[in-house]
Amino acid sequence: MPAFAGTPLNQPATPTPVADHYPSDDALMAQVQANDLDQLAVLFDRYHLPIFNYLLRRSNNDRETAEDLTQTVFERLLKYRHSYQPGQQFRAWIYQLARNAHADHWQRQQQMRTVDVQAVEQHGGLGTSAFAAMTSTEREQNLHEALALLPTAQRDILVLHRFQGFSYEEIGQQLACTAGAAKVKAHRALQALRAIYFAS
Repeated sequence: MPAFAGTPLNQPATPTPVADHYPSDDALMAQVQANDLDQLAVLFDRYHLPIFNYLLRRSNNDRETAEDLTQTVFERLLKYRHSYQPGQQFRAWIYQLARNAHADHWQRQQQMRTVDVQAVEQHGGLGTSAFAAMTSTEREQNLHEALALLPTAQRDILVLHRFQGFSYEEIGQQLACTAGAAKVKAHRALQALRAIYFAS
């Protein structure tokens, strides 16, 4: 298992595109399932940064926790490699491992899970005029409180779609619903965030 090194948050949130002549994620995972564990290093190189950034946002910018959980994800990838089904989208599968690792960690700690509020501000959607009337510190604090009050399922959708770039089809696969239903859930999550934010 390669040693993990923390990486800045402002790096790309998706893995570097893989050229046609390189093995696909699915092909590499098939080799890992066949106990060719050297291929795990390739998957680690492709995904450790986006997984780390995802967990960093989910852990309130706690780099140490994000690093530990990222390592846990790849340990679970190895441990549960035989649960991966051929043809299953690897990217969705490894992000599900990350979601589970984060949920398990914070359940054990009995702490409220939060996401990076600065990312929400950068993506807009809460009303520029209201933002203009507040200082940056006030906006961040209010957004932080609003996000913390969202139900877990709604925070998950906002993180996956608005921060990690998952399509509604990909979110639907993870939530066992249609892309249309995932879009509705995402819209409702943003509405809930707005309602909480402007009520504060």
